Amino acid sequence: MNDISILAIKHFVEVHAIIVYFAIFLGVILEGEIVVIFAGIFSYLGSINIFLALIAILLGGSTKSVFGYTIGSYLNRHHSHNSFINKTEKRISSFLPRFDVRPFWSIFISRFFIFGIGWFTLIFSGYKNVPLRIYAKAEAYSLSIWSVLILALGFFFGYTALSISRDFRNFLFIIIIFFISFFILEKIVAFIIELFEIQGIDK
Repeated sequence: MNDISILAIKHFVEVHAIIVYFAIFLGVILEGEIVVIFAGIFSYLGSINIFLALIAILLGGSTKSVFGYTIGSYLNRHHSHNSFINKTEKRISSFLPRFDVRPFWSIFISRFFIFGIGWFTLIFSGYKNVPLRIYAKAEAYSLSIWSVLILALGFFFGYTALSISRDFRNFLFIIIIFFISFFILEKIVAFIIELFEIQGIDK
């Protein structure tokens, strides 16, 4: 495949931009990082508007925050004695050992460095009845910073990959390498943060 393949994909996404923005909105609710990185890549390619993509990301993240907290509050009121809920609570507490002491920091940092636990953190916040003022502030700060950083990261991925090669297969391979490197780095940082959290509890 040659440069025309990249142009074809660029054009396809551009023609279906409205659907893509909606997909970004839903994707952020369901997952997050991968969708936002791809939004950054296609923003660099010129398929979508980066500012409209950012708006879709912020709307999706805000919707996710509201849903998560609401679900957590419901579980606390109606299913707090369920054995599965109690086991899940202990599991989440192992990832966020200082949640009760520093809920703002736990909510804020979980979006960045604890891949796959984002939904659980939001639900856990509602379940633990974290004051809405603290929850909203932590979510607003983390969502704003995270959205810009991850979108910019995707933009950088697209720029770098296209600078290295315009062959579609090479472009895709470079993007995959970037993804793998990013998630490995994220895991390492999450492990380091978890160690500091555990040491803080021991003290």
